[in-house]
Amino acid sequence: MRVTRLHDDEVEIDEPRVRRLLGEQAPAWAGLPLRLVEPPGTDNVVVRLGDDLVVRLPRTASADQALDREQRVMPLLAPFLPSAVPVPVLLGQPQDDYPWRWSVLPWLPGRPASPGSGDAALAGQLADVVVALRGIDTAGPTGVDLHSYRGDPLALRDHDTREGLEQCAGLVDVPRVRAAWDRAVEVGEHTGPPTWIHADLQPGNLLVDRDGLAAVLDWGMLAIGDPAVDCLGAWTLLDATARGAFRARVDVDDATWARGRGWALSIALVALPYYVHTDRQVTAWARYAIGQTVDDVLG
Repeated sequence: MRVTRLHDDEVEIDEPRVRRLLGEQAPAWAGLPLRLVEPPGTDNVVVRLGDDLVVRLPRTASADQALDREQRVMPLLAPFLPSAVPVPVLLGQPQDDYPWRWSVLPWLPGRPASPGSGDAALAGQLADVVVALRGIDTAGPTGVDLHSYRGDPLALRDHDTREGLEQCAGLVDVPRVRAAWDRAVEVGEHTGPPTWIHADLQPGNLLVDRDGLAAVLDWGMLAIGDPAVDCLGAWTLLDATARGAFRARVDVDDATWARGRGWALSIALVALPYYVHTDRQVTAWARYAIGQTVDDVLG
């Protein structure tokens, strides 16, 4: 089991380390086969444990901080969502040379979605998840930080986005992309009530099968904020036709739609130069999202 490092500050994760953690804290599962799940996660390493479980290990301290949301909030939200979601079955603790908490979750079948592969049916299913989230009472458990920068005003992303764009020189048409981003930050802020947001509905977090959307993964960015960010799947996953079906189902106004498109562009511009040499999956959807959003804005 070989785990490719993606971040300078991540801890090394290998099979002996995973087995030590299981042996000390979940001995009933310690003898089950382990297999690295591909493609790799950017924030967490995911290892299949036997046939029915996965071990999810944060790569960095920031990923460890997201575990409270998944452990304490997801069990409350899952009954209200129309798609399968991974509700944790164990929270592991730091041990020896592994400094962060980790979790065991159920294995959910399906394959990661591909950029541009979503049809109108999948668009509707994804929209149903977004609509369901918006309709859940936002009273969360006490002691859990439910703020995310992805629920903040899009204009606060201006510096990071322009910095990412400059790092994309040679990868994208910088003047054209800059013109699209200039328009994005002109859109007004969200004025309605905040809602639950997944905040990272990109293809790697969406499992599909023959029936469409099989599961929505990675709720580490779960938060309460501007619902626009959950429209980003319209540009990271869908083509123009399916995007229209998605928008009709989520039923958002022009400003919310434009902010969602801006979030898709911003996230992709930061991700592309960071992962272009280490993660083909992220590189693929980031390139796709940049092309789709810029074409939407500039034609």
